[in-house]
Amino acid sequence: MRRTRGLGRKKYAAAVTAVMILAGLLAGCGSEEPQHSARVELGAAMPIEGDSSAAGKSAELAVAADLQPADGEASQVAKVVVAGDSPAEGDDGDAKETAGSGDAPEPASSEGVELAAKAEATTPPAKQPAVTTPPAKQPEAVKPAALDIPTEPSVKFAGKKGAKLVALTFDDGPDDHFTPAILDILKEKKVHATFFTVGIQVKRHAKVMKRILQEGSEIGNHSYAHKDLSKLDSLKIVEQIKWTDININKQIGYVPRLVRAPYGAVSPLLKDIVKQNRRELVGWTVDTRDWEGSTVAEMRANVSKNTHAGGIILMHSFGNKYVNNTVQLLPQIIEDLKSKGFTFVTVSELLAAKKK
Repeated sequence: MRRTRGLGRKKYAAAVTAVMILAGLLAGCGSEEPQHSARVELGAAMPIEGDSSAAGKSAELAVAADLQPADGEASQVAKVVVAGDSPAEGDDGDAKETAGSGDAPEPASSEGVELAAKAEATTPPAKQPAVTTPPAKQPEAVKPAALDIPTEPSVKFAGKKGAKLVALTFDDGPDDHFTPAILDILKEKKVHATFFTVGIQVKRHAKVMKRILQEGSEIGNHSYAHKDLSKLDSLKIVEQIKWTDININKQIGYVPRLVRAPYGAVSPLLKDIVKQNRRELVGWTVDTRDWEGSTVAEMRANVSKNTHAGGIILMHSFGNKYVNNTVQLLPQIIEDLKSKGFTFVTVSELLAAKKK
């Protein structure tokens, strides 16, 4: 760009020099001389200082002068043409400079910039896919553990309202030794009781099971293998109860409603399973402790002292040699409680009476 400007100045200087030469030539001519035209050509190539091209740039100076006297003065017209100075067609000469490689491009108009900015501002952003959090999975409703529906006939209490009721209960049987002896005493005393039977024993003593039912006493479920149900999961609890139900139903023809947990050990889970399956979980109010070898006298005193209306007395009809003390105790406590005005009922009758 600087080189182009330099060449323009040198060409301008050459043109001025040519004009001065022409002026000098014209000054030498007299006014008396006839009208003439003179043409001076400086065809010699004048290399321009600083021109580095091989051929050089020649400045051809053509001066044409037409002398036409007018009003005593010579009218002079000079035309100077400097070869190589004429700009190409459409070129503005030195006023315009050609942008070389590396020159910065012309900036965009302010209007164009504003439009571009406006378009960018108004262009909506790309729509992002909606991110949805899946709802937390809700726990399924707990289904009741599947036990058979009780088929034991419903029991109603036929006694007097306000009567002092007490229920005698016997666990862990039946067997073919102590249980028949206990049944003999109950029959003699005309008393009915409730036997909470263990599934394994039920399978072995079908005749004794039938006798219990025939003589008016009641049968309940005491698990299959005398497991601590409070330590079992729902599946194991159901197995212990269901297997005993099956054996009881096989022997006497119904599924019992009453359930007693071995050791009296219960858990919220056990209570829930029993309730959901329309069973009754039965405990006791007086423990004779016959299972640990308490004497007949000790057990008699215990029962006499702690038995109240609506009470349930715990004894055993199978388990160990100490059950023999239970057989001796039974007739004594029956007489003692009768003398105190107690009426003996089954557990189902006691529950029915409480609902009246």
